[in-house]
Amino acid sequence: SKRQRMKRLLVVLMIVTLLVSALSPVVTSAKPITPRVLEAVFIHYEQPAKGGPPAPAEPKVYDYYLALGPKWDLSKYSTGVPYVINPKGAPAGAAAEVKAGFEAWDAASSAELFKDNPTTDTNSWWGKLDGKNNVSWQIIAGYPNAIAATWIWIEDKDNNGIFSAGDEVLETDIVFNQGNIKWSIDLDGEGTAYKIKTYDVRNIATHEVGHVVGLDDFYETKYSEITMYGYSSKGETKKISLEIGDKNGTIALYGN
Repeated sequence: SKRQRMKRLLVVLMIVTLLVSALSPVVTSAKPITPRVLEAVFIHYEQPAKGGPPAPAEPKVYDYYLALGPKWDLSKYSTGVPYVINPKGAPAGAAAEVKAGFEAWDAASSAELFKDNPTTDTNSWWGKLDGKNNVSWQIIAGYPNAIAATWIWIEDKDNNGIFSAGDEVLETDIVFNQGNIKWSIDLDGEGTAYKIKTYDVRNIATHEVGHVVGLDDFYETKYSEITMYGYSSKGETKKISLEIGDKNGTIALYGN
C-alpha cells in the first residue's frame, strides 16, 4: 500500500541519515577574525570530581583520535613549524619540558612537524594573531579555572565558517594558566620515585601540542589513557607519552 511504501522510504532515509552522520568529519565551531580567517579556543580543565556510586569499569581504548580537520602546510616550513617560548612566570626548566612535548609529536610522524630549536622571548604574548606561535604563562582572562588553553587560527579555504579538512593552520598560541594554577616538573617522568602535587608542565604541554598538531579533545573515561583525553589532574604525568590513537591521528594528518 501507499502507507507501507512511505514507511519503508522513511526507514531508509533514517538509515542513510545515520550513516552520513557517522561518516561526517568532526568539525569545530569558530569565530571569524577576517572573512577567511577563523579562531577557535580549546580549554583544558581538571578532571571533575566523581559523585554517587562508582560507575562500572569498562575496557580502556587506546587507539582513538579525533582530527580537527585543518593542518599545517609543511611545504612552507622546511625545518618544521617554528614556535616561541616565553618562560616568564614558569618554573625553572619549563622551556625544556615544553620542547619535549613538541618533540613527542614530532617523533610520531616521518614529517618534520616542529623546529628543533624554539626561540625564547620574554616579550612574546598569547591570544592574538601576530605571526608567532607563542607558548607562555599568563592569567587566562575569562577562564580562571582552566589549566591551560590553546588558540588556533586557520585559513577557511572552503569558506564554510568551520574547521574542516582542507583548511590550513596559520598560527597557534598555548597559554599555561598562571592565575589559580600551580606548576612543577616531575623529575622522574612517568615513574614513581618522585611525585608532584601540582600540574606537571610536560604533561599538560604534550596535550596542548596535540591541538597544535590538529587533534581534538574527547571526554569519555574509556579514553582516559590517551594524551588527547580532555581532562587532567594534579600529579598526572601519563600524557607525556603518546598512545596509539595519538600517533595514528598524527600519521593520518602528516604521513607515516
